[in-house]
Amino acid sequence: MGLGAKARVWLAGPWPSPGRARAPGSTPWPRLRGQSADSRAGEAWVRPREGLPAPGEAQSGRRDRYDVGGTRMVLLMLPEDVQRLQQVDGHQPWRPPLDPWLAYRQHRGHKCGVFLLNGPEWRTNRLKLNPDVLSPQAVQKYLPMVDWVARDFSKALKSRVLQNARGSLTVDIQPSILYYTVEASNLALFGERLGLLGHSPSPASLNFLRALKAMLKSTAQLMFMPRVLSRWTSTQLWKEHFESWDYIFQYANNAIQKIYQELALSRPEHYSGIVGQLLTHADLSLEAIRANSIELTTGMHTAYPLLMTLFELARNPEVQRALRQESLGAEARISQDPQSATSELPLLRAALKETLRLYPVGMSVDRKVASDVVLQNYHIPAGVLKSFLVETLRQEDLKMTYQFVFVPSTRPLLTFRAIN
Repeated sequence: MGLGAKARVWLAGPWPSPGRARAPGSTPWPRLRGQSADSRAGEAWVRPREGLPAPGEAQSGRRDRYDVGGTRMVLLMLPEDVQRLQQVDGHQPWRPPLDPWLAYRQHRGHKCGVFLLNGPEWRTNRLKLNPDVLSPQAVQKYLPMVDWVARDFSKALKSRVLQNARGSLTVDIQPSILYYTVEASNLALFGERLGLLGHSPSPASLNFLRALKAMLKSTAQLMFMPRVLSRWTSTQLWKEHFESWDYIFQYANNAIQKIYQELALSRPEHYSGIVGQLLTHADLSLEAIRANSIELTTGMHTAYPLLMTLFELARNPEVQRALRQESLGAEARISQDPQSATSELPLLRAALKETLRLYPVGMSVDRKVASDVVLQNYHIPAGVLKSFLVETLRQEDLKMTYQFVFVPSTRPLLTFRAIN
């Protein structure tokens, strides 16, 4: 017996396919008056950055010039511009700092991790983290942990469905998905379950979850206001932000200390999570491991991509049926070789990628170029920040808002029904 997801009638609508969606910037960039493409190729028709449209001016929507708080920025949308920029990007990309997070670490004297670092220190940390976090070998080790939690999540949801006399359950599933993502991430990082999927989660687990939510909420409220101003106008908000981080740091410290003590007593023969591997290899200092593990911990909240995938499958039942048939057909092979899931489930992989295209988690990817570059005949000097806009098709029936990450302004109700 499995589960099927069905959206309410008022949410019905098409899920645009990649074939029907026109890529951003698919129309050609206008040529200079009186010049053909061939004649322009041999001449230096390069315009300064200041010639780019500014906010409020007539804009093409493909590249714009911004000056935010003294920071010079160029917003790019065309894939070919991004590709050109990546060719001149160095090994040490620069991202704009997330000021509320930096303020806490500076005030408390804590080290930063890869999410907040730039330059050589970022590259050093990233290269030492990759083998235990992003490499295929590392994923193969913590994938069973994620699968364990996923099976528990499915089992708990199925139990709720079967307890209903109508054999179905209509619910706002987002809180349950958040519990699943936090539970799975915590197990993969620290090798320990929080119990969020059970009937009685521990007070410590719920307090950690509340602190995580409060920190993200206050981040969204503080990140767009200069610190020198918000410290006077938002004192209570800063207090809540610091208290939330204090709890998160204390939670991570306790978890890391527990792992460290267990490793000191005896080297376990089985895999015990990402942090355990980092401590065993000792390529990073204890402070760096703590800083990076905490920043990985804050990434546990990304439950919305899974929610939006269920929403799109619910209003596209034919795709949902095809995905189920694909999963059933590959079940035996994946059980023998879990790493084959990406190759055995191409339709599922495509559905997840399409959801992320339609509902991106973040709105831009930022870089600062180390050398001058010419994009579409505009000269972009070194040091100017580039912001790559993640563009999606408009979905009029489900408005998305920015709350540190993109989230639906009204969460859809999904109906889950037991199927044989």
